[in-house]
Amino acid sequence: MEQAKPGYRCVIVTNNFHAFRAAFTARKTDVNGQVFGSPTAAYYWPSATIREFAAVFLSHKLINFGICGFLALCGVLASL
Repeated sequence: MEQAKPGYRCVIVTNNFHAFRAAFTARKTDVNGQVFGSPTAAYYWPSATIREFAAVFLSHKLINFGICGFLALCGVLASL
C-alpha cells in the first residue's frame, strides 16, 4: 500500500473481540490504519475470548512465561 500511495491510511475491519490483536499486528507491521470491530454474536464470546487470550499470551512467550515463573517463585518463597 505504501508503494501504491505514499502516506496512505486504511481501515482494518474485524470482529470486535479480535480488534486488539489486529491493532497490535497492524502496528507491529507498520500498517497505517484504524481498526474497527464489528459486532459478534453473544454465544461466540466465551470461546473467542479464550482463543484471543491464548493468542496474545503466546505471541509474547518470553515475557509472559517469565512473569508466570516469577509469580510462582514468589508464591513458593512466601509459603516457606
